[in-house]
Amino acid sequence: MSLLQIDRLTKSFGTQSLFEPFSAQISRGERIALIGDNGVGKSTLLRMIAGAEEPTEGATRGIGEVRIGHLPQTARLEGGTTVWAAVEQAFAESQAAERELRDLETAIADGADDATLHRYDELLHRYAEMGGYTIEANVRAALAGVGCTEADYDKPVDLLSGGEEARAALARVLLESPDILLLDEPTNHLDFAALDWLEEQLLRFPGAILLVSHDRHLLARVSNRTWEIAFGRIAVYRIGYGHSRTLRDAERQRQLELYEKQEETIDRYRDFVRRHKAGQKHRQAKDRERKLERIEKERIEEPKEAKRIGLHIPVGQPSGKRVLSLRGLEVGFDRPLFACPDLDLFRGEKVAVVGPNGCGKTTLLRTITEEHPPVGGEIERGHNLHPAVYSQTQEGLHGTNTVLDAILARASLTISEARGLLGRFLFSGDEVTKKTQALSGGERSRVALALLALIEGNLLLLDEPTNHLDLASQEILEHALLEYEGTILLVSHDRALLEAVTTQVWWIEGDRMIVHTYGYAEYRRRAREALANAEREAGKPSPTRIRRKAHRAEERKHPSANNVVGELEAAIEELEAEIERVESNLVEASATSDRDRIAALGSEHRELKRALAEKYEFWHAAIATEGSEGGQQ
Repeated sequence: MSLLQIDRLTKSFGTQSLFEPFSAQISRGERIALIGDNGVGKSTLLRMIAGAEEPTEGATRGIGEVRIGHLPQTARLEGGTTVWAAVEQAFAESQAAERELRDLETAIADGADDATLHRYDELLHRYAEMGGYTIEANVRAALAGVGCTEADYDKPVDLLSGGEEARAALARVLLESPDILLLDEPTNHLDFAALDWLEEQLLRFPGAILLVSHDRHLLARVSNRTWEIAFGRIAVYRIGYGHSRTLRDAERQRQLELYEKQEETIDRYRDFVRRHKAGQKHRQAKDRERKLERIEKERIEEPKEAKRIGLHIPVGQPSGKRVLSLRGLEVGFDRPLFACPDLDLFRGEKVAVVGPNGCGKTTLLRTITEEHPPVGGEIERGHNLHPAVYSQTQEGLHGTNTVLDAILARASLTISEARGLLGRFLFSGDEVTKKTQALSGGERSRVALALLALIEGNLLLLDEPTNHLDLASQEILEHALLEYEGTILLVSHDRALLEAVTTQVWWIEGDRMIVHTYGYAEYRRRAREALANAEREAGKPSPTRIRRKAHRAEERKHPSANNVVGELEAAIEELEAEIERVESNLVEASATSDRDRIAALGSEHRELKRALAEKYEFWHAAIATEGSEGGQQ
């Protein structure tokens, strides 16, 4: 079913158009990956479809009453004083219905006519269909899904950081459940758990999605259509991003063959005309001239090839077999963030260092490179070890030096050699004299990769190396790391990169680091399998119930003298069962127009919901307190 028609849409700045007039339709169930190099107009296209920016030409037309939800790259959270209030605005219609229900209940209790009872019955069913009884649970689940904690709920919107606001805005637009969802880099600021949660939400989304993202894993898993903006045109492929590369390459190859065949024909006709125009075959030459004129009118344009970086990371002299030994290592600042198990890292291993945001991944890398001292324990370096570091903050590339200066300061190269190296990373002409402080995120990342290619290190420590890289550059980096013969410690949120490259996972969880002696792809497979088993055993409960079940299992392993958490969990389950009973009774009472029972049940339902929210608050606080006490033991 078509939801939106796009008719010859384009945007121009002066005499320059971002892309040729584009026509397409968006249908229910389509999940479109919108791809293309940085700056080609992806965000602009989303804003025009959302109605947030006027096109230079063309228009969009919704089929019926189509609701569009738009998450821009720089998202603003409006409509509430706190995070909870702003996100809850996604259910403004349900909240209005709830207020009317309360007024009707009061009127029914005081005595009301049949029209009031009929209105109450109608509104009660509509309220249930809108999910009115689950608003609080849905808001809580969405905020938890994007990585917001209980402590974030009452934060004033005006005091949020950019990342906090972006996560809350993502939760709100998903809760709005529009017909068409326009998402511009929704994975920014999300940790692994939130990325997995978002992925599942988009897979279950019943409407249409138009998605711009640098997350190749998300695009490959979610999309079933691809729109590619390249060289001023938008190509449409009726296939998802994961398989579109083969189709796009085949299409380009077909166009190249047609172009080359036509060029051969043109050369042959021109040669014939030149040789026979004034001779005995002048009639045939004239015929060739007419054919040439027709070909020129419909001449096939030579397929263009986008410029790509050329990356090779040299390994230099190999290290000893044992690269690192960690003995009693504690990582942190004034106090430990986490403790590492005793381990030996051997040459050729490629390690994914993963964990929640802020858990200490970057601090671990800096401790290994001796930029930061350990809180406890020690690190033993193996023989002939030469580390090479790629930092996500890219120190040294924010000053007044030029791009060329940055390269010359790192290696003994002639200006010509330095220019040649920078050319491989798409800096040409006067671009090499650009001040590093004026570089965009993508340009700075390319300079950092160029610097990495100069260092013959046999241990790579990479901190978010795909940040700001376009999809093609991410694939090139992935290929370079697969070919690299040294050892790698890789911190990244790029799940596609981690799955392709790594052979070990160092997972930082709470106050400890857990080592898995298999790659990230296998780690994810086992994690999904464990979750599926838990859901089967528990009959697919809510995420909070899964957490409660996991906590009870942990309690059985390590009995605690304090049974507050267990008592709260039992009380929560009783309240949830009571709420289900009351909601069922409300439907029955409404069907029989039992006004006294409706009023009583409505009041009871409100009290139970209030009590449940209170128990959940106590439960989360008890879990946090218990975890804190456990960490101090």
